[in-house]
Order: sequence, then C-alpha cells, then structure tokens
Amino acid sequence: MEKNLLNNYIFDHIESLEQNLSTYRKDKNPEFLHRLRVDFKKIKAIFSFAEKIYIEKYDIIKLKPLFLKAGKIREMQLNIHLLSAVSHPPERLIARLKKKENILIQQFIQNGSRNIILINEFREKTCIPEKLRSKKIILKYFKKEKKKAKKILRHKDREGMHVYRKKIKKMMYIYNALPKGIQKKIELNETKINKLQEQLGDWHDTYSAINFFSHAHFPMPISAYILKLKEKEKRQFNTLLINLTDKGK
Repeated sequence: MEKNLLNNYIFDHIESLEQNLSTYRKDKNPEFLHRLRVDFKKIKAIFSFAEKIYIEKYDIIKLKPLFLKAGKIREMQLNIHLLSAVSHPPERLIARLKKKENILIQQFIQNGSRNIILINEFREKTCIPEKLRSKKIILKYFKKEKKKAKKILRHKDREGMHVYRKKIKKMMYIYNALPKGIQKKIELNETKINKLQEQLGDWHDTYSAINFFSHAHFPMPISAYILKLKEKEKRQFNTLLINLTDKGK
C-alpha cells in the first residue's frame, strides 16, 4: 500500500484551507468560504476513517471554531439567495439579513490571524500511520457504511435524509482519497452519487432556510415566504424519495 497516503491528503487540504482563508480575507468571495468548509469536511472525513481502520482516536476540535464561524456566514448567504429567488422578494428582510452577513464577515476577517495560528497548530500535531491498511479492512469499512446509509432511509423522514446526506458525502470524500485500485473494488457509482448529492444539497438548503426563518425573530411577518419555501421543499423531498427508490439506495 502507498505510504503516507492519508497524511499527504490531509496536509494538502490543510494547505488548501489556509489558502482559501487568506484569499477570502482579501476579496470576500463566498466561493472561497465554501471551499474552506469543504476542505474541513474532507479532513474530518479522513480522520473519521482513520479512527475506524487504525482503531485510534484523532482530534479535529482545533479547527471546528473556524468551520462553525464560516458556516454561519454561509448559512446567511444561502438564506439571502433563497429569499431573493422567490416571487416578490421581501426587500426589507433581505437588506436586514445582508447587514447581519456583513457583521459576521467582519468578525470572521478580524479573527483571521488567530485562525491561521490554529491551522498551523493543527498541522504540527497531525500524524496518521504511514502505511494504509489492507484492502480487506478498507472494503469491510465501506460495506458497513453502505449498509448504514441504506438503513437510515427506512423511515423516510427529513432528519434521516439529512443524516443520509452527510453519510454519503463523507463516504465519497474518503473514496476519492484512496488509490484507484481500491476504488474499483469498492464499486461506487460516482456519477449517480454526485448527481444525488447535488439534489440533496439543494433540498437541504431549502430545509435549513425554513428552520432558520421559523425560529428567528423578525420585525415583520414572513409567513408567506416560509410557505413558499415549504412548498419548494416538499417538491424537492418527494423527488429525492422517488430517485432513491428508483436507484435502490
């Protein structure tokens, strides 16, 4: 097995995370915030995988505050986007959310130096065994994960769908970090899964926005907009159920 495969993968994404953080601090482009969060998710997925195959505990808690703060900005941006897309969008509410977004961005940028220190500290303490475990152990891991993913969907509820989404995202992050020879043995249909992930992502954005607007306190009634989002979410969720049934997931 290739030596240092997982370590190299993690270090590549730590470097990418640091670069995306620096770039975002300069131009505030939401795409780099999104990439930063994806880097974190990939690192977290590999640590989770390493814990299972090496039976050892790994800690990613140092980077979690960075991920959560970036997530608050990302959530605000997605909610603004969804509200802006409805017919007759609530301009006053959107303006208010944009003000909150700007405050979060400023706080995030001001804390940038501290975040760089956290990333460097995390990099220095990161170490996974050099040798990748055998194909047998890795295939056994994916077999269990596939079964868990199928089991999650039995109840066909929204929280379960959210957990399923996270499960297959993690599975694909790990899968893509492995050598091609092992990928062939795992037998995942990347094209179908990536298409499904896109649908799951769109649904989850709407679902999260409904929860956000339902529990937040606003100075004006927004029930009409929540209703529109609920109608959209219901269509997306039903489409997901049909697609998952058809694909035998």
